Amino acid sequence: MVTTVPELTSGNTFGFLLTDTSRLFRQFFERTVAENGLGLTPGEIRALGNVIRFRGSRQAALAERMGVEPMTLSAYLDRLEGRGLIQRTVDASDRRAKLIEPTEAAFDIMKSLDPLFDQIYRHATGNVTKAEMQATAQTLAKLRANLTNDPQITAAIDLLTSPGDAACKQSTN
Repeated sequence: MVTTVPELTSGNTFGFLLTDTSRLFRQFFERTVAENGLGLTPGEIRALGNVIRFRGSRQAALAERMGVEPMTLSAYLDRLEGRGLIQRTVDASDRRAKLIEPTEAAFDIMKSLDPLFDQIYRHATGNVTKAEMQATAQTLAKLRANLTNDPQITAAIDLLTSPGDAACKQSTN
């Protein structure tokens, strides 16, 4: 029996597929990290990843990027700071604001999590070809750029859509 997939439009399944896939991926990520995350919670790993990606950002900007409340991020950062993974410094242009920087230990722990991230990636992309993943990554980058005003994200669209992008070349072994 041949199953046909309806055309994806804004009125039927596109938004559902995108949202549901994101939800399922996050659940799998959180479950896998909880079992093997080197004592870090999924939220702490997400926070640390964002601190590394957006080095020197204000705490409020990181919370907005992550889609979490500032107090939630503050709790993650307190624990990460306690483990020596981040440093908070006062923003010279606004003494009330804190700038967040990763420490060398942050890079080390993220490197040690690479096998876990690879496991999650392999599980999620098990029956997806390399070409399909490249096309999906490029499309998602464009969609994200359409939906944000964040200059760091919109500038990154060129990197993800260029033929030599390393992130799009990850193997789906």
